[in-house]
Amino acid sequence: MKQYYNIFTLTLLLAFCTQSSFSQDTDKSWFFDAGFTAVDLFPVGEDAPQGEFLDEFINANDHWNFGYYAGVSRNLTNNLSLSLRGTVSEISKYGEFGELDESVLVDNLKYYGIDGMINYSFGKSKLRPFIAVGGGYTWLEGGSYNTFSVDPKALIGAGTVNGSVGLKYWVSDKFGINVQTTYKHSFKDYLPRHWNHNFGISYRLDTSKDVEDNTVEATKMSVKPSRWSFEIGLSAIDLYPVGEDAPQGEYFDEFFNLNDHWNLGFYVGATRNLTDNFSITAKGTVAEISKYGEFGELDESVLVDNLKYYGLDAMANYSFGKGKLQPFVAVGGGYTWLEEGPYNNNGSSSNSLVGAGTVNGSVGVKYWFNDRIGLNVQTTYKHSLKDYLPKHFNHNLGLVYNLGKSAEKEEEEDDNDRDKDGIPNDLDLCPDTFGIAEFGGCPDTDGDGVSDKDDLCPEVKGLIEFGGCPDSDGDGFPDNKDNCPEIKGTLNGCPPPVVEIPVVKPVTGQRKVYFNTDSTKLDLNAQAILDEIATSLTSDTDYNISIQGHADARGTDNYNINLSLARAKAIKSYLDSKNLGNSTISISAKGESQPVAPNTTADGRARNRRVEIIIDITAK
Repeated sequence: MKQYYNIFTLTLLLAFCTQSSFSQDTDKSWFFDAGFTAVDLFPVGEDAPQGEFLDEFINANDHWNFGYYAGVSRNLTNNLSLSLRGTVSEISKYGEFGELDESVLVDNLKYYGIDGMINYSFGKSKLRPFIAVGGGYTWLEGGSYNTFSVDPKALIGAGTVNGSVGLKYWVSDKFGINVQTTYKHSFKDYLPRHWNHNFGISYRLDTSKDVEDNTVEATKMSVKPSRWSFEIGLSAIDLYPVGEDAPQGEYFDEFFNLNDHWNLGFYVGATRNLTDNFSITAKGTVAEISKYGEFGELDESVLVDNLKYYGLDAMANYSFGKGKLQPFVAVGGGYTWLEEGPYNNNGSSSNSLVGAGTVNGSVGVKYWFNDRIGLNVQTTYKHSLKDYLPKHFNHNLGLVYNLGKSAEKEEEEDDNDRDKDGIPNDLDLCPDTFGIAEFGGCPDTDGDGVSDKDDLCPEVKGLIEFGGCPDSDGDGFPDNKDNCPEIKGTLNGCPPPVVEIPVVKPVTGQRKVYFNTDSTKLDLNAQAILDEIATSLTSDTDYNISIQGHADARGTDNYNINLSLARAKAIKSYLDSKNLGNSTISISAKGESQPVAPNTTADGRARNRRVEIIIDITAK
């Protein structure tokens, strides 16, 4: 009667909790949990086969009994929430009797639990530690070390007071990872005290403001994993549904019978992505085999004495799609070791490890919460190449972590530097041409210190003052504007043209000789004119020759007077060298006072830089 009273009391408690949850404002979040549970009856401070409090607390191989849990939670405030959780498992490891028997085995006792908890979390970030208190009701099938009724296989139940610590990590605003351990103190001696460890996924049904402000914003995304990724999680070894004689069974028979056939352990793996869809994986698995198969209804779970299992496998994977959900197939092989037992023996000494190669085929699915963290669900059939190693399935549930930059981010970075010169497009003045930082990402092909985009002669080394173009003749006119780039000149880079003056007799009148800027040197044209004058003068005639020097307006008046005088003297000296004995030669300097053309243009100034020679005939 007391048992039913306890159940009734717990039901009222859970109903009150649920009612309180529904009475809150609708903007508070609901979320659901599901995952694996491990029930440990050993480190609870009791006599053997149980043990001291917290002794061998994480001895999963010898003491943990794996199963499933599912729950629902309701946030009341940013930190306070209520939870309702159900657990299903089977107890095959009850404790130990020291080194003589490190794992006391029982015949898969059914375990069920329903618990209500009040949780308080710390902080509002993605990582949220929490504590919880509450109570529940747990049922355990009767066995060698827990008896209550006449029927030894009857379920016996009792209320429990629970205390819990845990950690939630929200990988996005919808999905989180839950890690939690709960101590359950029984009110009755026939229900052993125990620990309940949980590892699972949390799913948020709606989004509260604090989560929106502090977790990753949900977006539609195309996930391209980085070149390397690592994974870790739970592994379940199932030796039963492989098409062999008892204690193994037909292919896929009772494929999801975790309670009777699955042996849980751990795995770690590393994956190298070769393309968007193709990758290779190396994986290691550690487990213990306590459930070998069955002999039908008479013995639905054949138990063996925790045979050590180790596996190393390599797989080639092909995934479908690039979204958050990515199914995949894989093929490969490996090597597996299994401790000898009553159903696997190759004739060696007892308890030795026997190993053999395997050929593997696998199917699975990855779900990416974000570009860093994903969930891997996978099942692999391992076909042994030796009879003494049983064929088996290896089921995996784990977390995947992308190491380093994802391929998508690498592509984004590549897109942000199209010319691969190390300068982002938004800072690159020439984003499609490889360049150097000195010129804002633009090239300088000819190496003259002027970037190509500003260089008027980008393939010829030149001078900065001429926009990157050269001045080969050094006349102040860059080659791209010099009409005579190889000859120094003043008229668009060319020298003044040679003016041919026809010989006119008698040689009287006025002749003009022109000079370069700031020059008194007679060029070939001037010499030709003077030679012509000297040749035309006859010896029987006296001539008065007046030489007047002129200059353009550049320079001071005094300077230009002296320059025009020097030009006149140069003309006189040349004519004197021709032995004009009957001629009287006089010189004068006019400076810039008598221009014949405007001094505002190069052409006008060239016409003003002159010497006028006036020849008169004087009778004897």
